[in-house]
Amino acid sequence: MNYFNEELNNIGFKLIEPCKELKPFLQSFWIVKFKKIPSFLPLKIVSDGNSGFIINFSSEFTLTIEDKTEICKEKFLYFPPSKNPAFVKAKKDIDIIGVRFNAAGVYRFFDKDISGFDKNIHIIENSSSWQIDNLYKQLFKEKKLKNKISILESFLLNKLNNSKQQNSPWIFDFINEIKFNKGNINLEELCEEFSLSLRHVQRRFKKEVGLSPKVYCRIIRIQDTKKTLSSLMINSFTSISYDKGFFDQSHFINEFKTFMKETPKQYFQKKLEMAKKFSFKKYKN
Repeated sequence: MNYFNEELNNIGFKLIEPCKELKPFLQSFWIVKFKKIPSFLPLKIVSDGNSGFIINFSSEFTLTIEDKTEICKEKFLYFPPSKNPAFVKAKKDIDIIGVRFNAAGVYRFFDKDISGFDKNIHIIENSSSWQIDNLYKQLFKEKKLKNKISILESFLLNKLNNSKQQNSPWIFDFINEIKFNKGNINLEELCEEFSLSLRHVQRRFKKEVGLSPKVYCRIIRIQDTKKTLSSLMINSFTSISYDKGFFDQSHFINEFKTFMKETPKQYFQKKLEMAKKFSFKKYKN
């Protein structure tokens, strides 16, 4: 169960599912649009092991990852997968459309390995393969959100159909097994189930996902833990640490802080206070 999220509500956040042809590769489109600067900024965006790009129709904003702050004012920016959360802050209004790829799905849309991107933000320049100037003009002129998404879907379907990259035939099933087991899985045993060597999986995973399979498993486990804490239905932090497969509570706390930049207790208390404030009103994302 998720409860009302004040931060998302205050920035006009919306999630939109892609068309069925793009669903294997795209997680969602998302919208952030606000004029009044929310008091809670900077907004924290937690890593889910995926990557994506944003189309910026507004003024500049700053993005901080690992204590490195960049000013973002370009039209198109790609965010490679990372284990670190990003902190977004704006001085003026924000109007952004984002595209969130599924892990490994992003591989079909670029002409190079995803591991070739470093941790930093990348500007997507206009080119023969990324004709973004024309796309931007179309999106900027269109006022209806539904039509904007249709334009984006057509653009991405064209790139997908003309892609020279091919995913490994096992990669999506492999990722789904990791998700099904909530990241708490033995990679060597999983490789044996797929009749693959660990070395081959590590190489292809880095190439198509942009992260090692081990780091991806850790991210998925933290995502599942975060979901449990957000439900507010917990017995104790110690019980959670063992339920999620951590060695002990110390390991649980350190791992959570690595990916969330706050302790489990701090995260839980924040969610609890928000739920009390809004009388446990449910929020559907």
